Amino acid sequence: MTEEASLTPTAWAIMGFLSLAPQSGYDILRQAKETITDFWGISPGQLYPQLQTLANKGFIRPIGEAQGPHARQRWEITENGRQALQRWLKAPSAPLRIRDERLVKLFFSSRAEEPEHPHNALHALKAERQRLLTHIDSALGTLLPEKELPTPSEAAKLGAPELVIRYGAHAARTAEHWVKRVVGKEQA
Repeated sequence: MTEEASLTPTAWAIMGFLSLAPQSGYDILRQAKETITDFWGISPGQLYPQLQTLANKGFIRPIGEAQGPHARQRWEITENGRQALQRWLKAPSAPLRIRDERLVKLFFSSRAEEPEHPHNALHALKAERQRLLTHIDSALGTLLPEKELPTPSEAAKLGAPELVIRYGAHAARTAEHWVKRVVGKEQA
């Protein structure tokens, strides 16, 4: 197994953040929460071991001494890390696998002892999807206040994050539409 093949998707995300700028693990967690958390979560329990793994493989390196009251170590991506990241960006991605606990609960809701449980599970799903859509709309409004697709030259300035947020908004609206159809049938 090559050094790159053994990396987790979280390790690649960490290298992606470090390709933007040198930063501490805390900074990476904060950025991940602000940007990719709706489709890729990074927990401290994943991050810190992955930083060490990436450093051991020579893809990142520490910058100076740990600083601050919590001894935050800053990291930067190495040239080997940049080259590996470029290969990963060009490589085919793993197939999409959705892990959605609410949908699993809805799937098995008929097994609940309370007869109203499937109805409650569906309404909980609807409420959660509406919260997600509100969150995504807020992020999209911050990024593109006019909520119109940018011209190609404007899109080039914004980069891929705008496209990812638009994808999330579309996916959330699709889920919301599906839930409304199902809830509508249930109430008929």
